Amino acid sequence: MENIKIFESVINSNVINEIEDANWCTDLAQYATCKCKIDGLIAAAYLFCPQLIQVKDYIFIEQFWNCNKEASFENISELEEQYHNDKKAIEMSVNTWSIGDFFVGESKFMDNDNILIQFANAIVYFWKSRVKDLFPDRKIVVKLDNDLMGELGLCVTMYEEIAE
Repeated sequence: MENIKIFESVINSNVINEIEDANWCTDLAQYATCKCKIDGLIAAAYLFCPQLIQVKDYIFIEQFWNCNKEASFENISELEEQYHNDKKAIEMSVNTWSIGDFFVGESKFMDNDNILIQFANAIVYFWKSRVKDLFPDRKIVVKLDNDLMGELGLCVTMYEEIAE
């Protein structure tokens, strides 16, 4: 007799039951390909596997860095002064983002904590995989927490944990 194993997705497939007007589709993949089309799915892949930038020894989500290459060293110097060379605080100051801020202008699902946590868990999963792939010898933490670094509500953050 053969064994059958199912390896669950990072997303709970039952969340489809909380999505209004999704009863016509058989699963989340079908819903995604219909609702997002290929351009939206490519953009989502970029969000889940973001471009990273390393400035000196700091790792940042490039989208959050908001600084061109020429100004990067000046910006790092300012952050080092502001955070007294605390690497974790510097990286968190850039890499912390409120989950709600990913959806500026979107209100349809903002009151559904289950849907928001599914999205947040997916971000954490894929960002962890991304940094582990790029920096296998570094202990880079990607996690969720509330009200981090001046952001409101559920937040995602990323920083390197340095052994002391």
